[in-house]
Order: sequence, then C-alpha cells, then structure tokens
Amino acid sequence: MPNNPDMYNCPFICPSTGAKALAETYLQAGDTRANENPFASPYKPGMIQPPEPKIHPPDAPPLYLPQPTDSTSGDMLGMGPIGPWAPGHVDWTPQAGMTGVRPVVDKYSITHYSTGEWRKNNLHMLTPRATDKAKALDASIKGDLKKAFDAMDNKQNETNTKLKSRVKELARWKKLVENTVRAITKETKALEADRSKLKSACRILMLPEAISRECLELRTNRYEPDLVRDDAEQELIKEVAIVGEIRRVFQNTLAKVETQLEYNKAAKASIESDWSDKMSTLKLDGKNLNMGPDSTLILHHPGVARWPENATTLEYWEHYCAESIRNCDEVRQKSEHLRNDLMTAIIKGSQDMKTQADRTNAALAETVTATEQLCAKLEENLKDNLQTIADVENLIDYLGDSLRQVNQRDKLSSTRLLNRNYNRPNVENCRDQAQYALMGEAKFIKETADSLTGKMREAEAVRAELMKYRGELEREIACKRKSLNIDQDRLSRVRAHMPTPEEFANA
Repeated sequence: MPNNPDMYNCPFICPSTGAKALAETYLQAGDTRANENPFASPYKPGMIQPPEPKIHPPDAPPLYLPQPTDSTSGDMLGMGPIGPWAPGHVDWTPQAGMTGVRPVVDKYSITHYSTGEWRKNNLHMLTPRATDKAKALDASIKGDLKKAFDAMDNKQNETNTKLKSRVKELARWKKLVENTVRAITKETKALEADRSKLKSACRILMLPEAISRECLELRTNRYEPDLVRDDAEQELIKEVAIVGEIRRVFQNTLAKVETQLEYNKAAKASIESDWSDKMSTLKLDGKNLNMGPDSTLILHHPGVARWPENATTLEYWEHYCAESIRNCDEVRQKSEHLRNDLMTAIIKGSQDMKTQADRTNAALAETVTATEQLCAKLEENLKDNLQTIADVENLIDYLGDSLRQVNQRDKLSSTRLLNRNYNRPNVENCRDQAQYALMGEAKFIKETADSLTGKMREAEAVRAELMKYRGELEREIACKRKSLNIDQDRLSRVRAHMPTPEEFANA
C-alpha cells in the first residue's frame, strides 16, 4: 500500500483532512490555473474566433449520410461559458462537457445522439429492404398464376363443351314446340272459320253488336282526362242494349265453340310461352357460348354462383316439355272433333240498328270536332312554351359561361393573395394598397359569384316550371290525339262495316 494516503484524493472535489493547506493565490481576470478543467474555463474577451469553412472531399457523400470524418464514440462537446446551454462554471468532472458521458442540459434542450449517429440512422432508413423476398414472391406468384389460368382455361373449355351440348338439345325441343305451335294455330284458325260459318246466318245482327262492343272497348283506351261519359258513349251503350234485345242465336252450340276457342287460345298461349322461354334460353346460352374473357359485356355479379330458388331438375324439365306438347295436342284433337258437330244459327235484324247507328255517328262527329279544336289550341300553347324554354336555356348557358369567367377571376385573385401572403419575406409581408385591393377584389368576386349562382337557381326553377307545364301540355295533347285516333280513325274504320237494313232483309 502506498505510504502517501492523499494521493487518491481529488484536490478539486474530495476534502482533504490530512493534506497541507494550499497557499491562496489570486489570478487576473481571464487567467486559469494550470490544473483547472479546460472545459469549464471562464470566458476571455477576444476568444471568439471567426467560423472556419468546412472542406469536404469531392467524392464525399451527401451531408445527410455518414462522413469519413465522423467519430464512432460520439461528438466531443465542451460546455464553455458561452453557448445555448451556458449555465456558468460547471466542474462536476473533468469530462463534464462530453456528449455521452453527461448530456448537455439546460432548460431549453437535451442532446440524445451525435451527428454521426444521425447520419448513420439516415443511411439505415434509405437502404432498401426485403428485395430478395420480393423477387421470390414475384417468381412464386407468376408460377401460381400460370397454373391458375391453365386450370381456368380447362374449366372454361369443359363448360363450353357442355353449353354446346345444351344448345343442341334446346334447339331440338324448340323445333318440336314450333311444330306444335303451328298445328294449334292452324286448328284455331280453322275453328274460327267454322264458327264464322255457324254465325253466317246471324252475322247481320252479330256484326253491329261486335262493332258496338269493340267501339266501347277502344274508347276505354283513352287517357284519363278524356274518359268521360259523353253522348257518343251513351249512344254506343244503347246500341249494345238494342242488339241484346233482338238477339236470337243458338246459344248451346255457339257456347261450346267459344269455350273450345278459349281452350285453344289458352293452349296456344301456353305452348307459345314455352316456345318463347326456349327461344330466350337458346339465345342466352348462345350468347354465353360466344362470350370470352375479352368480351365487353361481362361484369362482376356477386352472389350468382348458387342454385336459384326456382331452379328445376333436368328430369322435370324434360317431363314438362313433353307434357306441354301432349296437352296442346289433346286440345287440338278436341277442337277437331267439335268442328265436325258445328251448327248454324239464324237471328233476325232490326231497322232500329240503322237509326241508332246514325245517332251514334252524329255524337261521335260532334266529339271529334270539339277535340280537334282543343288539340289545336294546346299545340299553339306548347309552341309558345317551347320557345320560352329555349330562351331560358340560352340564359342559363350565358349564366354558366359568366360563372366560369368569374371562377377564373377568383382563381387569379386567390393565387395572387396566396403568393403575397406566404411568399413575401419578413417585413415585406405588409398590408399595402395592393393587398387591400386584392382583398376587395376577392370579396367582390365572391359576392358576384353568389349573385350569379342565385340567378342561376332562379333560372333553373323557372325552366323546371316551364318543363313541367310542357310535360302537362304534351300529355294533354297526347291524350287528345289518342282520343282523336280512337274516335275519328279506328272507330270510323270499324263502324264502316255497320250493316244496312237491306242486308238484314236479305239475310
């Protein structure tokens, strides 16, 4: 053990009980003792030196990346008497100002890392990662995609083969159904011809009834404002009543024929519906068969890969097709048997039919005249309305162009204000006359835009009202034209076949 125990004591920190008292000496201002902490030396006037330019090698990396001169043990920062952290004389240890030994701390900041560590972290963040994983993932995905597309191609080829088979089967059944439709259509026409023979004796009476009823039926196709019980309607109803009073027919046979015709029409409608379904399905499957991945009519339809609720089995479909044809053939055979038992009936005509027909024609002519006058007036109003709509739409277009011009001026004013507010440095960012002018211009442009927008809304509202009135006029004109078409055209063609009293007498 050394003989001198005071050699382990720090003369600046540890108290010395046994050491000799040092002689007190005084230094001049700015002088330091020889063994004082150099990092805690007091400030000397004139010690601040001009900045030394930093010289970087020509091939040096950017300043934010590690430099050859960076230290790996941290920056050596002394805590001098001046600096942003200057707290005065600090003599905790001889290394009191070293970064990494004791952080340089004051009430404003704390140093965590050195500049070299900051640059090293930048290099780490700029270095790309997971490149090998990306390459492996790319190769794996490409291989999986090739296998997946090959499997999908095989599945699509198999589906196309089955679709071709299904199309051939549908075409065969469609041909059978078409033959059945032609047969029932031919039988229905033949039954109607035999019914005409049955009614040949009474056609003079049945024809006015059919004409009157058809006229009433046609007049029910008028639109709602014209569905009025006018004089023409009253006279048509009287015609039907008169025909009913003088009806003399053989009801039993005719009823059977009518019933059979209904059966024929129902069977025809059923088989035609089946034929229509097969045509739609055949067209759809043909369309599906011609589709490919490059088709322009394909979309995503979520939830379609499931059996629909109304799907049937293939066996039931074949049974239904056969039963539909068999039922239609049975109805056709019954119609053929009934045509062999047809009878004719004779009824009498009446001179009142001609008188009533004249009254009905006069009422119809009066209604047509009034409707034509009203239609002409409505068309005149519609023409004026269309011109007004065109003028308002031109005004709206003009307002739209004006709003676009105001918008461009608003962009200009806003850009000027942005440039002056955020790009003028320091005291240059002042409220000069140009700034006031720009602010006033922006306010005026905003007010102008709001005013034009309000005008645009008013014009749009007026146009909407005009369009609504135009629609009402067009609907009313269509209603009147529909009524004229029924009363003047269709009813006149139908009533041209009204029999004369001589035809009744010669029946």
